[in-house]
Amino acid sequence: LLMSIMKQWYQRRVRGGKLLFKCNYHMSTEEQYVANVDQYVISEVAFVRPGQADDDAFTTDFGNLDLVLIREFENYLQRRGIDAEFSSALFEMSSALEHSNYVQFLKNVR
Repeated sequence: LLMSIMKQWYQRRVRGGKLLFKCNYHMSTEEQYVANVDQYVISEVAFVRPGQADDDAFTTDFGNLDLVLIREFENYLQRRGIDAEFSSALFEMSSALEHSNYVQFLKNVR
């Protein structure tokens, strides 16, 4: 079972516009965590022209891109430290922050 806990658009400026990469973050089973499987999935890519709203951009599935481009983008992320270790640390930090905010909310309810 995979539970999507966070979605984020990653932007990369290109000549004449920008590319948006939509990533879904999943917390998976313990076996996958131990196996060092990436917990994020790049689901979509969009091209936004200058002056165009992000929501109006042409969007397609990430898997529809050329395989060489897909591999190069994944290598780009790895070279910058966006990997399974990073995604696990991000999940732990966001969980701790969410828990802290929830405890504070409960204290304020009293």
